[in-house]
Amino acid sequence: MTKRPYVIVNVAQSLNGFISGKDGRRVIISSPEDMVRVHELRSEVDAILIGSGTVIADDPRLLVDQNAVKKEKFPVRIILDRSLRTGIGSRVYDSAARTIIYTAKVREDNRECEIRTRDLKGLQLENILSELQEEGISKLLVEGGRSIITSFIEERFIDQFHLYIGDIIIEGGGFQLFSPGFEIRNVIKSAEPFGKGVLISLDPYHLQRLWKTQVKDS
Repeated sequence: MTKRPYVIVNVAQSLNGFISGKDGRRVIISSPEDMVRVHELRSEVDAILIGSGTVIADDPRLLVDQNAVKKEKFPVRIILDRSLRTGIGSRVYDSAARTIIYTAKVREDNRECEIRTRDLKGLQLENILSELQEEGISKLLVEGGRSIITSFIEERFIDQFHLYIGDIIIEGGGFQLFSPGFEIRNVIKSAEPFGKGVLISLDPYHLQRLWKTQVKDS
């Protein structure tokens, strides 16, 4: 494929495997120690990417906490929002950092960001990543949500995969990070206690290879 940024996925899930509460309700899963780690990770990348569902559910700012890590310039915020359904007042559209939306909709509004309207081919991950690489974004952090992470796995675009298991059981179900419909084993590179949870490093190349094999066979 064409050149792309180095891609890091970072996500937190509960003990019972959920990354959010029922109907996408935001739940704090990471421990304070893990939040510092997340901000350190953000400070090391050129851009952070999430989907519209994460914007709607969590309303994040995707900045670097200056109390945890000193950073003169925040990473670019990349939002994949095909239908442009995220609200104008979402915090990710403030002026604290550069923000780019990729969408199929043509619309002008008061968001303090750059709206890039593309056709369906232009919205394919391969083409978006190639475009970002050409603009000097060499390291990209993907923070969600589930469908975005799954797409990166399916396209085999992940180079590092960090999974934090928090000390929480989310009641009533929610959104699972993994629900592929087939078994995948032996993808953990390392696991260590971290705060009141466990930090797991997955082998993204093995995971993606097995995932693609299973999809072909199913």
